Amino acid sequence: MFAPTLIPTAAQADYYLWQDAHSGLTATFPDTWQKQSNQNPDTVLTIEAPDNLGKPLCKVNVSDDRRYVIFPPKYGDAVQRDAISTDFWKSYMGLYDEYTLNQIFDGAGLGRWRASYAQGSWTLREGTVHQTRRGLMFASLYYDKLYVVECSSLNHAYEKWENDFRSIIKSIDFKKIYHERKTGDYADFLKRADKFFWSQTGPKGTIGYN
Repeated sequence: MFAPTLIPTAAQADYYLWQDAHSGLTATFPDTWQKQSNQNPDTVLTIEAPDNLGKPLCKVNVSDDRRYVIFPPKYGDAVQRDAISTDFWKSYMGLYDEYTLNQIFDGAGLGRWRASYAQGSWTLREGTVHQTRRGLMFASLYYDKLYVVECSSLNHAYEKWENDFRSIIKSIDFKKIYHERKTGDYADFLKRADKFFWSQTGPKGTIGYN
């Protein structure tokens, strides 16, 4: 369900506050971005910026996952590392024709919970049309819901749109289940990502798959 609210800012730029009616997830994005049709049953939001040469796109998937609901919140870090790490991203990226995972890091944050972060590039093929895309992704298992956010563009345009991607991802929040404050400083994480990564579990290296 698309339920936007227009939010004016001091700079007079307008943003939409969107909420998924089923999961309660919220996201904020510039009003220049347009909602597109979701291509996957688990996708609740697909938005695209007005750049036909760069084709920047963000999408959010939400699915049920009750494997770890028995564990109390104090085990959140261990659950994240067990449920969402290298093997998870290999499986996720396997949906694309060819891909390279450049970075995978645990100990990140999405919304109000722990998350795994990945950067990569991949190829999309539709008939004779090939797209080489580059993007960043976050995944978080919060109570009984798995949230996955992917923002990408054509490879040559990634640097142009990276700040917008980070801003959209940083705005995402979940319906509160655990009664505790957010974990981590996400603004700082996204602003100084490389330093944060190295201070956590360190990079897993570069992994290429066909």
